[in-house]
Amino acid sequence: MFLKLNNFLKYLLIGICNTCIGYGVIFTLMFLNIKAEIANLIGYGIGIIFSYLLNKHINFKSKKRAFAKFLCSMALSYSLNLISLMFMYRFLHINPYIATILSGCIYTLSGFYLSKKWVFSEKSNLALDSNAPPPLNAR
Repeated sequence: MFLKLNNFLKYLLIGICNTCIGYGVIFTLMFLNIKAEIANLIGYGIGIIFSYLLNKHINFKSKKRAFAKFLCSMALSYSLNLISLMFMYRFLHINPYIATILSGCIYTLSGFYLSKKWVFSEKSNLALDSNAPPPLNAR
């Protein structure tokens, strides 16, 4: 079942699994009296590693070593999420719960796009790729 779905649906399912694992780790550590900030850092760290491995091997079937790119793409996606949340909530006066959901969609879509076109792509189409060949007019 998992392998017959398109990349975006697999990305969403991996995200759901990643969220459950991340929060499971966070809440377990908090239950064990680990400070919330430390638990959050560890939970998100494990979640990001889990997400990277599943997207790399199951979703995009990539052989590239691209963990640094994945971290950058998630950081960029989170930045877009935060900027859009602040804009919707503070300037457009959209309800903060709705703004959070909408900005979460921006996070998901940008994360998927960056993963597909840059992080795990065998031929990257984005200028952010440091492995891209130099322009034709470069000397």
